[in-house]
Amino acid sequence: MAKSNSTSVPEPIGDRLRAQRVESLKRSLRQVAVDLDITPAHLTDIEKGRRTPSDELLMRIARVYRMEEPILRAAWSKPEAVVREVASSSATTAEKVPQFLRTARNLTSAQWDQLIEQARSMTKSPKEP
Repeated sequence: MAKSNSTSVPEPIGDRLRAQRVESLKRSLRQVAVDLDITPAHLTDIEKGRRTPSDELLMRIARVYRMEEPILRAAWSKPEAVVREVASSSATTAEKVPQFLRTARNLTSAQWDQLIEQARSMTKSPKEP
């Protein structure tokens, strides 16, 4: 594990993956590589920060490692894949997503949390009276 310090440098994603695999999952690199359908050498390269996973592999990593996909995407600087997927889902979202992101780009973490919660409440199915 990385030592915490006052500058709060984020732990590299490969280090976080290895810690999750060893400490939480208690699985060997070979076992997890089989679960991910990749070679142990490929997984070693990912954990050492020498390779970046494809979008498909990133989703498998999120599932196998029990980590949130958005956190992994951000760590590997891959949020654009999610934005592309959402923005291309309809003509309305293709128009509105870029406008929304430009408007929201300077929100604080707490404001993002509030906004996400608001979006969740807006997309819930209305309860029957």
